[in-house]
Amino acid sequence: MSLIDVLVVLVVACGCQGQEAFQPYERGSLSTARVQIGSLLTIGLDENLDVWLPTDAGTYRVFYFLDGFGGSIPGEAYAQTMEHIASHGIAVVVLWKIAAPIDPEDKVPLMISVLEWADAHLEQRLHNSGINDTVHLDLENLVVGGHSAGSHVLVSYLKNTCGKVKGQVFMSPVDGLFTYCITPGHTLNYLTPTLHLAAGLDDVSGVGDFPCAPDAISNDRFYDALDPSTQRWSINATEFGHGDFLDPSYLEVLEVLDFCGYNEDATPDEFDAYRRYVAGQTVTFVKALFSDTCDDLMPYLEDPSQMLVNTVEKHSNPLGGCPVAGCSWSPPSTTIPSTSSTTP
Repeated sequence: MSLIDVLVVLVVACGCQGQEAFQPYERGSLSTARVQIGSLLTIGLDENLDVWLPTDAGTYRVFYFLDGFGGSIPGEAYAQTMEHIASHGIAVVVLWKIAAPIDPEDKVPLMISVLEWADAHLEQRLHNSGINDTVHLDLENLVVGGHSAGSHVLVSYLKNTCGKVKGQVFMSPVDGLFTYCITPGHTLNYLTPTLHLAAGLDDVSGVGDFPCAPDAISNDRFYDALDPSTQRWSINATEFGHGDFLDPSYLEVLEVLDFCGYNEDATPDEFDAYRRYVAGQTVTFVKALFSDTCDDLMPYLEDPSQMLVNTVEKHSNPLGGCPVAGCSWSPPSTTIPSTSSTTP
């Protein structure tokens, strides 16, 4: 028997033929496309949508993403991260509008209207834009994510209803501007599996000696407000800043303006690695949410030695095992204000 024959026997015996190791930080195997849907010429659509999705036949989970400043930045600022996520079989929909309300709280009605429009029209609009009609979206099982003040919007939405949301992702979340969606010491009135991605330099000052994500209104403020029964994972990329996973041209603008604290020593390759890390954590979490078994996935959420950049990690998983897709909601207590204009 030749060496090749022996290897074939071993592969068959272990039952691993045709299986590829999960590699969240490498681009996935699927071809992708980007579709831009403008609100100006689309009846009933209140915000612009930037969509990245696989083009191979299939039905794909949907990750709705609200970007910084509560959804006021074009989705292309996150293009490399979102395309990476899509290549792993997850459709990404970025909601944004430059003329969006300044206060994130006022963005919630727009988010609701976009979700309603998408239920009725998004898939057909994608097909009309050239996406093959064998590509479908699972709009019944959504994951929502927010960067910076985008997380304020999604928390405010979920405080009113779970809708079709089955999990959430906070990326350096920031509360407050004119109102706050979280009251320290009080628990949010909904439970859904949560991935929290912090950056170690979030609290480093930028322009005017003011950080983009002050500790008092960011990161642990969100993690600590989750119901104790919530399955939740918090990972801090210790060497990177608040906007360091933006695409290079947008990151360069932040650096020139000194708008947020950032890793001044990182090379382009290291910033690229950070973008792939953020995308990879998101991919891992979404896949784990909808998996019956996730032994190959959980190390990327719980073991810093498996992660692409230097991190520290904490988690609380009362149910054990994989995150369980779902969301439960209860009316907020009358003793807990929905927002507060006082200091944090």
